[in-house]
Amino acid sequence: MITIIILRNSLSLIIMFTRRAVPKSHFLIRQYALKSMHQNTIKHPPLHRVYPHNPYKHGFVKTLKAIATFAGIIGTTYWYVQRNNFAFADSVNMINSKSFTTEEPESKIPIPTYISLYDGTKAKLVGLGIRTVSFLKMKVYVIAMYIGENDIEILKKWKGYDKVKFLSSTDESVASGLLDQPVDLAIRIEPVRNTNGQHLRDGFVRALTNRMQNGHLNDDDAEDVLEALKEFKAQFPKSLVKTGTAMILTKQRDGYLRIEYEGAYIGVVKNKWLTKNLFMGYLAADNPISEKAKISIAEGFDKILNISNSV
Repeated sequence: MITIIILRNSLSLIIMFTRRAVPKSHFLIRQYALKSMHQNTIKHPPLHRVYPHNPYKHGFVKTLKAIATFAGIIGTTYWYVQRNNFAFADSVNMINSKSFTTEEPESKIPIPTYISLYDGTKAKLVGLGIRTVSFLKMKVYVIAMYIGENDIEILKKWKGYDKVKFLSSTDESVASGLLDQPVDLAIRIEPVRNTNGQHLRDGFVRALTNRMQNGHLNDDDAEDVLEALKEFKAQFPKSLVKTGTAMILTKQRDGYLRIEYEGAYIGVVKNKWLTKNLFMGYLAADNPISEKAKISIAEGFDKILNISNSV
C-alpha cells in the first residue's frame, strides 16, 4: 500500500511538471508572431527574436528531471523494502524476490515471509502447505500460518510446546494449548486456481461442523456457536476469489476471528470456540485439512521457540 501511494504521487509529479513546462503565454506569443508575418509586408524578424526560448526544449528538460525524481523514489522504496525483508498481505505480487518469500514446494507459489497485521505490526511466517481435495489430489489453495513478531516472547513463556506431541495423531493438547495463548495468529489463504467465496466458505463450515459432531462442543455453548457460525457465513466474501489474491483469517489476542480479503476488512466473529476450532482444522490430530501444512507449522514453531529459548 505504501509503495502504491508513492507511485501514484510520483506520477502526479510528472504530470504536474509536464503541464507547467510549456506555459500558455508562450504559445500566445508564437501565434501573434505568425499572424504578423501574414499581415505585414515588411519581413518579420526571425521567430527566435520574438520567442527567444524554446518551450519544448525547456519542457523536455523538466520532464527528464521529473522522471529522474520518480526513478529515485522507486529505488529508495525498493531499498527500504529489501532492507526490512517485508511484504504486505494485500499485495501478493508486489514482491517476487526469493529473499522476501518462501516457495510452497508443490504449487511453486511464493508466499510472503512477513505480512502486516490489523494493528500495523508484522507477523512472521511459521509454516505453509497445500490444500488438496479428492483422490486426484487437486490443488485448491496454499495455507500459511503466521505469528505476530511481538507475540513470540509471550509464546516462549508458555513453555508448553512439544513438537512430537504437536504432530501426534491422537493428542491435540499441545495445539489446543497453543491456541489458548493470548497471541495473534493468522492463516493466509491464496488460491491455486480461481474459486468463489461460497465454495471456500463451505469448506470451512464443513470442518467446523465435523468438530462439533466429534465431541469438541458441549451443549451449553452449542447455541452461541451456531449463531456465530451463521454470522461467519454471512460475512464471508461471496465474490470470485482469484488466483494471486489472499484472504487473512486472524485469531486475535482476545480470541475473536478477524476476516480480511485483499487488505480490506470484512468483519469480526466474536466467538472463541469458532476461532479456535477453525484453526484446529489445520492442526487437528486426526485428518487435518493439510497434513503437509501441519508438519511445516510444527517445524516452524519448533525452530522459532527453540532458537528464542537458546539465546
